Amino acid sequence: MGLRVLGLAINFNGGKLADLTDKNIEAKLSDITKYSDYEVDCTFLGFVCIKDPPRDEVKGAIADCKTAGIRVIMITGDSRETAVSIAKELNIIENDGPNVSFTGTEFETLSPQ
Repeated sequence: MGLRVLGLAINFNGGKLADLTDKNIEAKLSDITKYSDYEVDCTFLGFVCIKDPPRDEVKGAIADCKTAGIRVIMITGDSRETAVSIAKELNIIENDGPNVSFTGTEFETLSPQ
């Protein structure tokens, strides 16, 4: 469906980040390898699904490109499923299948044709 899914949890007493201030925020949060230490003893709240809708002018621009004979492709950092959903919504692709959508890693391994 092209949604991003976030899991939310809370540590009611602040856990290992209870002493977080403007002065120490950089030191505490700049090293992502420490995050697993912070993410303990939390209560799961639920999931949130969000959608970042395409700008209004994008669909028309893609149609104009196709009319002009330009092959439109989309390269994304999202998951394949999210990218395919958005590409279908924008009429970049009609159906997913072989050689229609690729992950970034798969795309990098393609040879020029």
